[in-house]
Amino acid sequence: MRLAFAIVRLFPWGGLQRDCLRLARAAMDAGHQVTIFAAQVQGDIAGDIHVEVLPARALTNHGRNRRFGRALQRAASRRFDRLIGFDKLPGLDVLYCGDLCFAEREFGFWSRLNPRVRAMIELEGACFSVASRTRVLVLADAQAEAYRRAWRTPPERLRILPPPLDPSRRHPEFRTDGTRERMRRELGLAADHLVCLCVGAWAHRKGFDRAVAALTESPRGKLLICGIGPAAREGAQLLAQASRLGVAERVQLLGPRDDVARLMAAADLLVHPARAETTGTVILEAIINGLPAIATEVCGFAPHVKKADAGIVLREPFQQSALNQAIETATASSLRARWSAHAAAYGADSELYAGIDRALQAICPTR
Repeated sequence: MRLAFAIVRLFPWGGLQRDCLRLARAAMDAGHQVTIFAAQVQGDIAGDIHVEVLPARALTNHGRNRRFGRALQRAASRRFDRLIGFDKLPGLDVLYCGDLCFAEREFGFWSRLNPRVRAMIELEGACFSVASRTRVLVLADAQAEAYRRAWRTPPERLRILPPPLDPSRRHPEFRTDGTRERMRRELGLAADHLVCLCVGAWAHRKGFDRAVAALTESPRGKLLICGIGPAAREGAQLLAQASRLGVAERVQLLGPRDDVARLMAAADLLVHPARAETTGTVILEAIINGLPAIATEVCGFAPHVKKADAGIVLREPFQQSALNQAIETATASSLRARWSAHAAAYGADSELYAGIDRALQAICPTR
């Protein structure tokens, strides 16, 4: 089949972007022809994947998405058997949805007149409204339920995928083969440091400021933040917060890195106190690498922490004292060792890696 993939921003380090590229690769390996359309491309993309950049310049993100949607319909018209989007766009046959439901947010009357709000709801409705024909692949039960409530999307158009973890990112052996000790030396971490790791690019949404604040109650704690560098605006804000709290010397901003599994081996805890999170794939990536996790229950993949008995899930509404106490509880090395063993064992479940294959089956069903 001739497949067109559409994603507004394409780069190799984002979770949704990695899923797009992995699904494109799986489709090509299955004999399908794939073209990825994007408005913006950054970083190195595999040379044998055909990428077309469409003009979609605008002063705002929602304006860019609208322009990209129109350009996509012109570029893809009558050229492909399936049009698969990784952002909410008009005219899609299938949406691989990694976003929270926008329409379910609370908006006042005047907010709904805001051009951004109107545009985002319009784009979401193009995929989820009763009148739409787009089939939607979602990644978590709570995500699917939110869209059903907001749009009354027929259940036969929604399919919940298993997690789309990349098995190549699973390396629990790094905790025992010397990698852990080597990485801690490289990062200047002492044996008695309780090393907390945050991973992500949206600091406020992921709750990284909450992790910084927790250091005030954790004298042995060190915080590594992967995905944000000190020169970035949110990085500068985190460093300013750490300085105000007197913990700046215990915070390291590592920027984007491609050795996350090794960083997870060096760490003692993944701390992911997100304010909003469709899935929190990093939570499962930590678990399959034997790293215990502390996460908020708003994360779609937080139930895996409980199911694996591999850490602590914080109840909503969030309380800083609860996060501080969870980290204090995790100072017990015997408890962390138990969680780590449970996590590594849980990571052997093949269903955790089936999402991309199931997505391809849904896009190109075999008869």
